[in-house]
Amino acid sequence: MSARFITIERVALLQSLEFFEGAPTHVLAAIAEHATEVELAAGEQLMVEGDDGDCLYVVASGRVRVVQGGRTIAELGVGDVVGELAVLSPGPRSATANALEACTVLRVGAEVLDELLLDHPDVTRGIIEVLVRRLRKIAPS
Repeated sequence: MSARFITIERVALLQSLEFFEGAPTHVLAAIAEHATEVELAAGEQLMVEGDDGDCLYVVASGRVRVVQGGRTIAELGVGDVVGELAVLSPGPRSATANALEACTVLRVGAEVLDELLLDHPDVTRGIIEVLVRRLRKIAPS
């Protein structure tokens, strides 16, 4: 399988993410270089609820459905991130993700993300803020 996205396209995608807001370009370039592309056919599983998680995924093309306990909790498109909880807090995946159509995702390993968070506390704070906003949307007050 050959890479569909060149590094500069990967960096541009990462820069557009609320998740990596505030991360310096050279850091995003390092993440982009370490990310691997995963191509999925429509209906193919990206991750399974309960499995160990060692990476997060950034949707680079196509759409992904996220299901928790048999209930659809999100439909994600280009620029959305999935799988981040199991990376930020090691443990089993809290949801299953399936491709709604042919898509490409960038796989970012936990070790790359850990290095980013340790070296750039401002990025860590930004990620925490994104996660809190997401929780507020789905959790009753």
